[in-house]
Amino acid sequence: MKKTARKIRRMLLANLVAIIALYIALSFYYSEGFPCCCWINGVYCTGKSVETVNNELKSKYGYTGAKVVDSGGAELFVGTDDVDLNIDYTGALNSFIRTRNPFAWGYNLFKNLIIKIEPEVTIDEGKLISYVSNWEIFSDVDNGDVAIVKADNGYILDNRLVSVPNQENIVNTVLRGMHSLEDEIILADHEDCYVELEPTESQKATMDAFEKVNALQSFNVTYELQGEEIEFGSKVASQWLVTDDELEEALYETPDKGNPASGLFIRGGYQGPFPMEEEVYTSNGFVFDSAGNPIISEKKMYETYLDIARTHSTGYMLQKYREDHTGTILVNKGSKGDGSIVDAYSEFSYAIQKYLSGDQSNDEVRHIGYKDTVVRYDGPTDLGNTYIEVNLHDQLLSYYVDGELNMQYSVVTGDINRGRGTPAGIYNIYNKRYHTYLTGIDYRTFVNYWLGVNKGIGIHDATWRKDAEFGGETYKGNGSHGCINSPLDQVATLWEICEIGTPVILYY
Repeated sequence: MKKTARKIRRMLLANLVAIIALYIALSFYYSEGFPCCCWINGVYCTGKSVETVNNELKSKYGYTGAKVVDSGGAELFVGTDDVDLNIDYTGALNSFIRTRNPFAWGYNLFKNLIIKIEPEVTIDEGKLISYVSNWEIFSDVDNGDVAIVKADNGYILDNRLVSVPNQENIVNTVLRGMHSLEDEIILADHEDCYVELEPTESQKATMDAFEKVNALQSFNVTYELQGEEIEFGSKVASQWLVTDDELEEALYETPDKGNPASGLFIRGGYQGPFPMEEEVYTSNGFVFDSAGNPIISEKKMYETYLDIARTHSTGYMLQKYREDHTGTILVNKGSKGDGSIVDAYSEFSYAIQKYLSGDQSNDEVRHIGYKDTVVRYDGPTDLGNTYIEVNLHDQLLSYYVDGELNMQYSVVTGDINRGRGTPAGIYNIYNKRYHTYLTGIDYRTFVNYWLGVNKGIGIHDATWRKDAEFGGETYKGNGSHGCINSPLDQVATLWEICEIGTPVILYY
C-alpha cells in the first residue's frame, strides 16, 4: 500500500511539473505575440500576427472621412483619400505586447482579456488645408455686407458680418476631428470657428433701418373666422410698407370714395396724407419720411382685409356646406351688389389704432365680426340639400337635387345701378305660373314660365334678351327690375322639375 501511495504521489508530482513546464513554455510562446482569449477593439487576436490584427482592425472600423457642417447648413465631405489619411494600429499593438505580463495569460482562461487601443492617425496637413480652404463658405468672407431682403415671411436682415467663418480655425477643427476619426464635425459646436466683423457706418444705418421696418411688419394678430385661423405677422404686414418703386404712385394717391383708405398713410405713429416729395427719401428699398420713419400704406392694408372678406363670402360658406350639408350660412341682405359678410372696415380701423398706439407687435387673437345687415340661416333647416342657388355676382343659377348639381345656367338679375338689385336671402318657391304677364308701373310683359321667389321677384324667361346678354355684367346697367331673367329652354326645364316650396338662396 505504501508503495502504491508513493507511486501515486510521484505521478502527481510529475504531472504538476509537466503542467508548470507547459505553462512556462506557453508563457514564452505568448511573449512574442498575443495571449490566449485576447480581444482588442472587438477583434480576436490570439495566435495572429500584429500585421494581421492591424488589417482586421482597419477593416472592421473602416473610416471613409468626415462630413463637415457649416452653421448655415452647408456641408463638405472630406474623404480619407482627399487628405491621405492613414490609420495604423501597429504601434499600439506592439506596445501592448511589450508591456503585458506574459506569465499572466492563464488568468484569461477564466475571464477574456478585452483591450481597447487607439490607432495612430496620419494626415497630409497641406492637402487638408488646401481642400477645406476651397470650400464655398469662404468665398464671400471678404465681401461681408448687411442688406434687407424679402423672404417668405416678410423682410429679414441678411447680416454677413456675424458668424463669419474663420478659415484657419475651421481647418484646425477639421484636422482635430479627423485625427479623432469623427464621422461628423458640426462647426457651430466650436465657438472659435466663427467671428463677428465690425460694421461700417453705412452698414449700421442699414441695421437701424431694418429695426424700424421690422417693428412695423411685426403685426402679431391672429384672426379667427369661420373655424379658421388667419395669422398675419410679418408675412402679411410687410406688404403694407411703401417701397421705393411705389413712391411715385404714393405721391399722387388721393382720397377715393370707393376706398376709404386711399390717400392715407401711417408714419411715426401719425396718420395723414403722403408727405411732399422733398420730405421723403428712399433707402434699402423703402420710402422714409424726413424723420427716418418707414411709411405704411393704409390702402394696401385695407385691401388685405377686403381680400379676407372676398374669400370668406356666402359663396365660400356654401362651398363648404355642400361637403357635408351642415352648419350655418350667412347672407348679406343688401341689394346693392355688395355681398360681403365680413366687417372688413371695422377690423381695418382696429389695425390702424394698433399702429397709432404703437402696440402692433403685441400678440393677440381676434374674432372677426360680420356686418349688421348679415342674416344667419341654419343650412339643414333653411336650405336642405335640394335647392336653387343664384350667385348674383357671377350671374349664375345652379339647381341642386339631393346634394348633386342637376343643372346650371347664366342669368340676368336686378339692375344694381338703377336701385333695382335683386334682394339677397333665402326664400322659397311660392308659386309656379305658365303663360302669364308681369305687370309693373311702367311695363307689362308676357313670359312663358314663372317661378315666384320673393313677393314680386321671380325666376322667368326673358325672350327679349340675346344669348350674349346672359351672365357677365349686364345686371350693372341693363338688368331686370329685380327678377332673375333666364334663357327660355333652361327655365322651361327648371319649371318642370322644380317643386313649390323649394328653397332659393340669392347672394352677391
